[in-house]
Amino acid sequence: MTLKDIFCIRKDERLLSVMALLVIGFFNYLIISKFYVLFVDYYRAEDWITFTHNFHMSGFDPVTYDVVGNWRIGYSIIRHPLLPFMLYPFYLVNQLLWMITGVNCTQFVVGAILVFCSFYSVIFLNRILRHVVGIGKWDAMWLTFFFFAFAYILVAIIVPDHFCFSLFLILLTLYMGGIKMQSGTLFTLREVLLLLTITAGVTLSNGVIVLIIVVMTNGSHFFRRQLWPSAAVLAVLFGIGYVITVLLDETVGVQVTHWISNDVPMLSVIIENFFGESIQLHRQYMLGDALVRRPVLVEYTWWMQYVVEAVIVLMFAIGAWKGRRSLFMLTGISCFLYAFLLHIVIGFAYVEPYIMTAHWAFVIPIAIAYIYKGVSERWQWAVRIPVILITLYLWTYHTYWLYRYLTWPLRM
Repeated sequence: MTLKDIFCIRKDERLLSVMALLVIGFFNYLIISKFYVLFVDYYRAEDWITFTHNFHMSGFDPVTYDVVGNWRIGYSIIRHPLLPFMLYPFYLVNQLLWMITGVNCTQFVVGAILVFCSFYSVIFLNRILRHVVGIGKWDAMWLTFFFFAFAYILVAIIVPDHFCFSLFLILLTLYMGGIKMQSGTLFTLREVLLLLTITAGVTLSNGVIVLIIVVMTNGSHFFRRQLWPSAAVLAVLFGIGYVITVLLDETVGVQVTHWISNDVPMLSVIIENFFGESIQLHRQYMLGDALVRRPVLVEYTWWMQYVVEAVIVLMFAIGAWKGRRSLFMLTGISCFLYAFLLHIVIGFAYVEPYIMTAHWAFVIPIAIAYIYKGVSERWQWAVRIPVILITLYLWTYHTYWLYRYLTWPLRM
C-alpha cells in the first residue's frame, strides 16, 4: 500500500469528498470567524486571556493555537511526548505568513491541519466500510455521516486540540490493517515503528490501539519479530515525556492522577456520558466543562434522546455479535474494550469520557455495517431506516446548537 493508494481520492469518492469538505469547511469557518478578531491583528497576552475567557468547548483545550501561534511545549508532555515538536514546522509556517501578510494566521494554519485530518478520517472510515467490511456505497456513505454526526466527533474536528489528529491516525492504521487482513499481508517493522511513533507521539495511550491493530493483523509474527522494537519505541517516548516534564519542573504523578477518578455511579456515567454525551449533546450545560462548572452527570430533557441512545447501543451490540467471526470486527471490539477499560474501569477521564470519543466510537458504525452483511436485503431496511433517521436527526440537532453556540457574541 503506497502513499498514493492511501491519499489519492478515487473517482467513486468524489461526491463524498465534496460533501465532506463543505460540511467540515462550514464548521471550521464558524469557529475561526468567532475568534478571528482576537487573533488577526496581534498576539498579546491580554488577547489570549480574552480568548480563553470565551473559549468553552467542554473539556477541550485550545492549546494548539498557542503552540502554533507562539511556540512552546503547551501540552501535558508526559501524555503527548512528540506533539509540540510535530507542530513546530507549522509554527514556522505561521511566522512566515505573519511576516508576509502582517496578520496572525494561527487559526488558518490550525484550521488547515484540522480540515486535512478530518477529511481523510471521512475517507478512511468510508473505505473501511466499503472495502474491508464490504457493504454498498450508499450504506457506507450514510454510516460515515452517521458517525461524523456524533456530538464529540463533530466537535473534535473543529476544536484546536489533538483529538482530530488521533482520529486520523487511528483510522489510517485501522484501514491499513483491514486491507492487510484481506490480502493476507503483514505490517512491516518499518510501518509498525512509524505508525507507533507518530500515533503514540501525539497521544501516548493511543499507542496501545496501534499495537492492538498490529497484533490482530500480524499474529505471532509480531511477538517473534516486532515486540521488542515496539516496546523500545514506547519506552523512549515515555522517557522523552518524563525527562521534559522533570526539566519543566512539573510533577508527573499529579498530571496523571488528576485525570483518574471513579467516584460517580458507573451505570450513570455510561448512560449519560460514555454513550450519551459522546453521541448527543445535552441541552443543559451545553458544552460545559465538568472540571469547571458542569455537573458530572446531566440528564436529557427529552425522553426520545434516551430512545435514540438505546437504539444506537442495540445496533452496536447486534453488529458486534454478527461480526464476531470476523478478525477485523474483533480488532474493533478490542479497541472499544481498551477504551472502556481505560475510561470506565480504571477511571482515566472518568468525569468526562466523552472528550475521548474520537479514540473509540468509530467501532459503532463498523459494527452496524456487519448487520448489513449478516442479514437479507429485506431485513437490511430494518437497520437502514433507523440509521438514516438518526443521522438526519443528529445533524439537524447538532448543527442548530453548534451554530447558536459558535455565533454567540464574545465577552471582551
